[in-house]
Amino acid sequence: MRFIGRVLGMAVVVLAAVWLGLWWWTESQMQDGFANWAARMQNQGNITVSYGRMNRGYSPLAASVTLTNMQITVQPNPARPPVSVTLPSFGMEIDAADPQILHYNLPGQITINTPRASVAATFGNIALTQQIDLDALANKEIDPFKASDFSASNINLLASGGSLLLLHIDSINSHATINRAAGASGSALNWTDDFKGISLSPLLTRLGSVPFGGSVTELAVSMNLSGPVPANWDALVEQFNALPAANRADRGKIMLQAARAWAAGGGNASASLKLVAGPSTLNASGNVKFDAKAQPSGTADVTADHLDAFSAAITGAYPQTQDRISAIQAQLSPYLSSSDSGGQTLGMHVVYGAGTVAINGEKVSDLPPIDWDALENPPAPTPQAPGDGSGAAAQPPVVSGAQ
Repeated sequence: MRFIGRVLGMAVVVLAAVWLGLWWWTESQMQDGFANWAARMQNQGNITVSYGRMNRGYSPLAASVTLTNMQITVQPNPARPPVSVTLPSFGMEIDAADPQILHYNLPGQITINTPRASVAATFGNIALTQQIDLDALANKEIDPFKASDFSASNINLLASGGSLLLLHIDSINSHATINRAAGASGSALNWTDDFKGISLSPLLTRLGSVPFGGSVTELAVSMNLSGPVPANWDALVEQFNALPAANRADRGKIMLQAARAWAAGGGNASASLKLVAGPSTLNASGNVKFDAKAQPSGTADVTADHLDAFSAAITGAYPQTQDRISAIQAQLSPYLSSSDSGGQTLGMHVVYGAGTVAINGEKVSDLPPIDWDALENPPAPTPQAPGDGSGAAAQPPVVSGAQ
């Protein structure tokens, strides 16, 4: 019995040592991961990331890292002042009970400083998690995650030191999944966002005479991209991030080349939108697929109800929009109808491909082919002649008096 007790005791000691080693390694990986992310951001040339301290956690039941006074500064245009986002604390945590989920501990208030004003975003609840892709982690891929979830509730955007409410949102929910191994028929990226109860403050609603109480009941968007995912995706991301943000031409070329390879390999996508504002509900959805020559075809559907009540509320609040709204109604008149239940409704079914675009069965325009070579290699801009920009200064002088 004494021997068995010693064996069990040694086993416990070994397991504890392994666990502590794994816990220490996990926290080191979290530190390195954040440092690598910050470096990637700063290499773009228009983003800086700073923080006060980075502290490791002490609980053996959770690997954690916490940063204090984290600030992200973005300056897209060097000639203009930057925009900064400040978080008093920012944490990352992996619990022993669920080691494949990375939790981000976000503060209840985030400060945003812009050249015009300083605003604060406050949250009743906020949560962000990402599911770790173990294969991607083992291969040291950039952002080794296969799913993420974000939720927040009771969100307020405040100005004047927190005394002036600008905007309120009841809730935000977001979900995304990523499959790096997706083929042409598999989903590579699926993403959904749902905002509910978006409303301007009563003061701004009154000052701006905003209809519908300054509120949007719901805004929901979703997107699905199917494969094939380029085999060298990580290398493309590194190549893209290595270029300064100001180098839009070369960055755009990398993105176009990746999009062309995706399209030529049978890439396809779909998206949807739902907007509920005032009396009206707008639903829109569409899809696209590409043939072997990377040429698109697909369909789109748009419906909306109670447009008469919606447009009446807009023109009642802003009479100057009457002519513009009337012009839009005239353009959409072939697709408008009326019913007792839906009021004035819009119904459009768009089919495009093979050189044509049709709406509700009627051809409305031609569809020119995509010239990928021209998109990837746009002509260089014509140098402007010195002077007033007219080019006159570039003309040869006129010699008069010659016989």
